[in-house]
Amino acid sequence: MRTYRLLALAWLLLSPSGVLSAAAAEDVERGRMLYENHCVSCHESVVHVRDDHKAKSLGEVNWQIARWATERRLDWGYDEVRDVSRYLNARFYQFPKPVECE
Repeated sequence: MRTYRLLALAWLLLSPSGVLSAAAAEDVERGRMLYENHCVSCHESVVHVRDDHKAKSLGEVNWQIARWATERRLDWGYDEVRDVSRYLNARFYQFPKPVECE
């Protein structure tokens, strides 16, 4: 668990804005917990690092998460999809982060 927190912190420190947001770090941690509780039963990390993974952008990661959340009948909204996407991007993909208005 400590590794994921360090990855989240590094991800935030290397963000284009350079601003560390405690809320964003919490979102990544929440995304990790959601992923481990709802996704890992069908996925191992190998699906995210293989050369032919389906997602080629952060938008596609979001789409896949939303698609599978619907398929699995999870009652996930924008926040859950975003948090899992942030976790997966910090842990595996490292796609450029979009600028978000808060």
